[in-house]
Amino acid sequence: MGGGPFLFEHEKRKRFKLQLSMHHDPIMFDWQKLAEIKELKEYFEADFEGFKKRIEEHIQSLQKIDADELDKLALLRVLEVTNGCTQWGFRRQDEQCLSVEQTRECMRQVIGFIQNKQIDLPSGEQIHFAPSIEVLIDESRELFQDAFKKNITDREEEYYAYSTAQFLIHGRHRLQAAMARVEQEFESLFTPYYIQKGRNYIAPYFEAMPAES
Repeated sequence: MGGGPFLFEHEKRKRFKLQLSMHHDPIMFDWQKLAEIKELKEYFEADFEGFKKRIEEHIQSLQKIDADELDKLALLRVLEVTNGCTQWGFRRQDEQCLSVEQTRECMRQVIGFIQNKQIDLPSGEQIHFAPSIEVLIDESRELFQDAFKKNITDREEEYYAYSTAQFLIHGRHRLQAAMARVEQEFESLFTPYYIQKGRNYIAPYFEAMPAES
């Protein structure tokens, strides 16, 4: 078979995988799968290597966070995603959208968790974050507002790079545990329909993760 080094490099690039060292275990991400995700597609198509680099930079930073804090951040991220699904559903007036009062209550509770840097679970438990993570939560909220409230150029792309890095660093098992906790604690707030919508939003990122992540 011909092709030599060129064919080898072509096949290597086609996989679009990155190997990272995290707790001394290599993690492989499938960048081609990420490039197929609806909200990421335009950024990969515009500048594949540039957007990939943005994600990698956030990964390098996030992988330094303690595992316990990542568990709590994963829970907050799933809450954010699920709330986002309820808000978009209401704006589109989907058939299954919540009432205006329910939609506002979802927003009120989740924004409260973000602003207070504390998750109050209906079962009575309060989840607090380390001071360094509280700063990170504020920075994440500022990035979101810059991207979607102030419409600052380039901030939306940066938000999606950061969001993608979060999903990849959390990994399949941590996110699944967080989704189960959100369903257990907040199903009456979001309803089963939007709990599933939140799961559906995150699911494509699992396709880019190794099965053991």
